[in-house]
Amino acid sequence: MPLAALGAAATLVLTSCGNQTEETSAASDTADADAQLSVVASIDVYADLAARITGDTAEVKAIVDNPAVDPHSYEASPQDRLSIEQADALIANGGGYDPFLSTLADSADKDEALIQVLSESEDEEEHDEEDGDDSETTEDQDAEEHAGEGDSHDDEADDHDSAGSAEEDHSEHGAEENHDEDVENQEGEDDHAGHGHGEEGENEHVWYDLALMSEFVTDLADHLGDLSPENAELYSENAESLAEEIDALNERNRGLDASGMTFMTTEPVSAYLLSDAGFKDETDADFLAAIEHGDDVAPRLLQDALESAEDVDVMVYNEQTETNQSQQIRQAAEDAGVPVVEFSETLPEDAEDYLDWMDTNIDQLEELLNTR
Repeated sequence: MPLAALGAAATLVLTSCGNQTEETSAASDTADADAQLSVVASIDVYADLAARITGDTAEVKAIVDNPAVDPHSYEASPQDRLSIEQADALIANGGGYDPFLSTLADSADKDEALIQVLSESEDEEEHDEEDGDDSETTEDQDAEEHAGEGDSHDDEADDHDSAGSAEEDHSEHGAEENHDEDVENQEGEDDHAGHGHGEEGENEHVWYDLALMSEFVTDLADHLGDLSPENAELYSENAESLAEEIDALNERNRGLDASGMTFMTTEPVSAYLLSDAGFKDETDADFLAAIEHGDDVAPRLLQDALESAEDVDVMVYNEQTETNQSQQIRQAAEDAGVPVVEFSETLPEDAEDYLDWMDTNIDQLEELLNTR
């Protein structure tokens, strides 16, 4: 073969090999990207915890990641719907806090991908109440259905009522039953004593319950490890380290000497954290129920709240869901010389992550107690 032709052939072969190598590399990069888990959380709190567990092996996104947005009233966008349709795992708080995520998961036929900190049944119950459903609980309905049907059903009604009482007693001594059935809790019952999660009138802001979050990250790692077996060991190790850091914060918070101190809050965002520190909640339950349902507080309840704000040791305030009525209550506390401590609903802009945020919150309480 002539030298010129031979050189041209060699160049063609080298070019072809080079193109194949580039194409193979590009295909490999695409495959790696496709192999990454896609995780979508309702709020940035859970997105941050998931990102700490998965590292760079997953793409994690929060639907609500703006401190100025109230998750209670958030309306999903078409982009949110697309993200949920493409997600491998969906993380929701449950308990009626973020029904938009479970609703979208259901419409996208992604129920099996949904992980809820609080159980689905409680989420549905709270969502019904937010929609103005003033029907009685299932226990009461069942009891009424049994009543009047004859003596043969009396024993069944009695047994049902007893079971309901047992469930209520159990909920006061642990939070395990309030997790999604995919999320099992085996430890930390003592830490949850007195914490009712997701029940009627109870506080669904459970990321302020440090003991519960320590358990949750471990359970979340197990679930994500099932979706990505090749990374299961990494997820478990990361979750164990994260849980230890959360446990350290919990121990520090519970070590604060706040016994005898009372607080009132304009919204029950941080109540778990304060109660675990030893503070006593003096906020009227009816007042909180109205706030949580997004209603204006009745004049009588507002007047009682204004008076209570002057008598407590601490006023706890959430600027993220500020209203004219909450501003009045805060002003009443300040006029009476009651210190005001602010806690945000979700990650504030100046927080590095969940751990930094909770550490700062505990710093606030510690500083408050040091000045009393």
